[in-house]
Order: sequence, then structure tokens, then C-alpha cells
Amino acid sequence: MKIALAPALEKFVSKKIRTGTYLDASDVIRESLRRWREQEERGRGAPDWLEQEIQEGLDSPDLPGGPGFWRDLRKELHGEHKNGSRRR
Repeated sequence: MKIALAPALEKFVSKKIRTGTYLDASDVIRESLRRWREQEERGRGAPDWLEQEIQEGLDSPDLPGGPGFWRDLRKELHGEHKNGSRRR
């Protein structure tokens, strides 16, 4: 696979190689793609996922709790998501 980078990105890749952390441009690109994938897997779209989970709880007749409970839970879960700690 061949890719073309804008001059600014080529400069960035070269700088990373000069640090000695990476052997070549392929190493830099692989690491970048791995981090990008991890970031997406952590859930950049998680607020939609989170709201769906919360709504399932609200709609469930089996779970106790009034509106205050769900409001507090929503706040807690959004806070955990923002801090990067997603329990599942």
C-alpha cells in the first residue's frame, strides 16, 4: 500500500522517526492507526450508546428507581465516560 501525505504530515512523521522511537514511516503510520482505532473503540460515539442504555433502564418495568435515581445515574455514567472509565 502506498500513501501520500501532505507536507506538514511528512514533516511530522520525519520528526517522529528522528526521535528514535520509530524505525521508519510505516511504524509511525501503524502506531497512528492503532491509536485511532483504540480511540474509536473507546467510544467517541458513546453518548448515543450511553443514552440508549439509560433509556432501556427507564423503559424497564423490572428496575426500581424514580426519576431522581435515573437523573443521578445518567450524570454519573456521563462523568465516567468523560473520564475514560467505562464499565462493561
